[in-house]
Amino acid sequence: MQDSPLSLSLPAAQQASPAPEARGLSLPRPAALVPASMKRGKFIGFVNDDASARVLREALLGYLPNSNQVHVVEYQSALAILAAMTTPEIVLVDLTGADQPMNALMALAEVVEPGTIVLTVGAQQGLNFYRTLTKGLGIRDYLPKPLTHAGVEQNFLPVIAGIASDKAVLRGGRTMALTGTRGGVGASTIAANLAWYLANEMHRHTLLLDGALSTGTQALNLDVRAATGLTAALQMPERVDQLLIERSITGVGNRLDVLAGLEGLDKEVDFNPDGAANLLTALRGRYNYVVADAGARLEPLGRALLFNAQQRVIVMDPSMISIRNLERLMDLPGGSTQHPRALLVLNHAGAPGGLAQHYMEQSMGLRFDAVIPALPRVVPRASQLGSQAAALRGPFRNGIATLCAVLGITTQGTAAG
Repeated sequence: MQDSPLSLSLPAAQQASPAPEARGLSLPRPAALVPASMKRGKFIGFVNDDASARVLREALLGYLPNSNQVHVVEYQSALAILAAMTTPEIVLVDLTGADQPMNALMALAEVVEPGTIVLTVGAQQGLNFYRTLTKGLGIRDYLPKPLTHAGVEQNFLPVIAGIASDKAVLRGGRTMALTGTRGGVGASTIAANLAWYLANEMHRHTLLLDGALSTGTQALNLDVRAATGLTAALQMPERVDQLLIERSITGVGNRLDVLAGLEGLDKEVDFNPDGAANLLTALRGRYNYVVADAGARLEPLGRALLFNAQQRVIVMDPSMISIRNLERLMDLPGGSTQHPRALLVLNHAGAPGGLAQHYMEQSMGLRFDAVIPALPRVVPRASQLGSQAAALRGPFRNGIATLCAVLGITTQGTAAG
C-alpha cells in the first residue's frame, strides 16, 4: 500500500488482510467485523491533489474534528486505507485517474460498510455522468474539478454538517448579495458587472437588484431608467406576483433585467420585514440568478437583502478601514438558507498607497476568493459611457470570471455539481 503523505496510522487490530479480487481489483479487507457498540467516525476524505484538499479543508473548516480528515492520496491507496479501518459515516473519494470510474466505485462498495454516505469528485464533466453516479450507483453527490469553495459549501457541506435543506425553500434560482466594507470600494460596480457577465457570457437570465431605494445607482450603471414598483412590492408583500415584477423591472438586453427605485430623498420608505424575503422568493422563480447590491451603508433594504441572500459577497479595498469593518460585516446574522462562509473580493488591488494583498490576508487570517487590480482608466471610463468593464478583455473581466468560478457557476450557468 502506498503511504499517505499525511502519514495515516492504523491500529494493529485493523491491519488489512488479502481478499479475493473484486471486479478485477485486488483489494484488502478488514480483518474482522466492527462491533456494533463501536462508534463510527463522522467523515474522511481522499483527493489526489493539494489544490482540491486545500479547498475542502477551507470550505469545511469548523465542521470537521480536525483538518487532517482530508488526505492527499491516489485512489488505490484510499481503497486500501478504507479497507483497513472502521468506515466513517461519510466518505469522500476522488475518481481522478481511475480508468473505469464505474468499476472503481464497485470496488469502493466492497470496502465500505453498508449505510455509508459516499461523496465523489473527479475530472469528468457532464450531466449524464452526474446522473449515472447519483441515480444509478447511489452516490450522494459528485463535483467536477477544479473544486470551488461555493461548490463544496452548497453541495457537500449540508451533508457533512448535517444541515437539513428545505427543498421547497431552495427551489429556483440563486440569490447573492454584494456589500462593501466602506463606501467607494466598488461593490456596486462589481455587482453590475457580475450581473452583466452572467447574462451575456454565461447566457443565464439574471436580475440586478438595487438595495438603495432613493439613488437608482444600478439603473444608471446600466444606462436605463429606474422603475417605480420596487417600493410597492416591499410595502405590500402579499401582492408580490409575476405581474407586479413584470411591471417593475427594466430590461437590458435579452437576459438581463434591472430592478431599482428612485424615491425622493426626503421620503422615508417603510416596508414590511417580510417584503424583502417574499420579493426574493418571487424573483428566484423567474430568474436563474439574482444579484443584489446591498450597498455599503446597509440601508434597511440592503440589510434585508444581505440577510436573506443565499450567498454573501464582501468587497474590500486595500485599506485598514476595510480590514476593521470586515469583522463587523462577518458578524451580521444570516438566514437559514445562507452559505456559512462569505466570499471575499479585493478590489483596487495594487493601488498606490494601498496595503499589499499578502499583508491583508495575513492580518485577516483569510484568503481573498477573487482579486481585481486597480484600473483607474478602464473602469471609470466604462461607467461614464453606460457600458460594463467586464465587456472588455483584460484584468477586470478576468476578476469577474474568477468570482463566477468561486461562486460555483459553470459556463452553462449552473452551480457546479
